Amino acid sequence: MACCCLVILVNPSGAQETDYSELCQELKQSGFKTDYSGLAYGVPFVEIKIPEGFSITRLCRRIPSFNRDFDRCRNRIAFFNALHPSYIKTRAREPFSIESETLKVPLNLYQMPEIFPAYDKALVQHDKYLLVDIGKGFLAFYQKGELKRVFPISAGAPGKRTPLINFEIQEKSQNHWSTIYETWMPWALLLERPYYIHGGALPGIDDSAGCVRLFTHHAQELFNSVDVGTPGRIIYSPKTDHIYPAPFCR
Repeated sequence: MACCCLVILVNPSGAQETDYSELCQELKQSGFKTDYSGLAYGVPFVEIKIPEGFSITRLCRRIPSFNRDFDRCRNRIAFFNALHPSYIKTRAREPFSIESETLKVPLNLYQMPEIFPAYDKALVQHDKYLLVDIGKGFLAFYQKGELKRVFPISAGAPGKRTPLINFEIQEKSQNHWSTIYETWMPWALLLERPYYIHGGALPGIDDSAGCVRLFTHHAQELFNSVDVGTPGRIIYSPKTDHIYPAPFCR
C-alpha cells in the first residue's frame, strides 16, 4: 500500500524530520491554497480553504498520493475534521453540506492523532466510561481506564451549547422520536433530558441543538457497547491547546 510521499531527513542536530514537500506541491498544483500548517494532536497537517463543490472524496481523488491510498485518505481526513467524506461545500446551507470554511489535511495518513490518553488511571474503577470533549470535538470510550475507541462529534451550536455535566446513561433507544424538534434520532442514548448522544450529520462544525451527534454507524457501535447506567462526563478543552504552528508546507 502506498505511502504519502514521505521523505525522512536528518537535521544538523541529528534529529529526524519528515519532508512533506512533494505532497505539499501536489496540493498546490491541484489548486488548493495552503497558508497554514502545524501539528494537531501530534499529527502534521496543512489547512486548506474549502472551495465550492468540494468534498473529501474529491480531494482524495485529485491528489495523486492520496488517490493511491483512497480509502485510508477518506477515512482519516473525515475523522480528523468530524466531517462526512461525501458531504459537498455548497453556496447556501443545505442538508448534508459542509459548513466549515477550512479543512485540516493530515500529511501522514498512517499516524493516528493522540486526542485522549491511552490509559487514564482515574477511570480504572469504571467498567465503561464515556468522556465527551466538546472543545476537541471528540468522544472517548474507556473500559477499566483503557481507551478503546474515539469518535468525532458535532455538539451544540452557539446559543444551544451542550451542557458540561456528569451523567449516567438513562435510556437507550434504537430510533428515538424527538417531540421538541420532530425528528428521528437513531441509536439514541439519553444523558439528561433533553440531551442525547445519537447518530446524525457531522458538517464539520458544532451545529446540533445541544445533543452530541456521531456518524450514524459510530452511534450504532457505541449504542451496542454501553449500557443503561454507564457513566460519563462532558468537558470542554480548547482546540488551540492541542494545535501548534509548524512550517510543513512553505
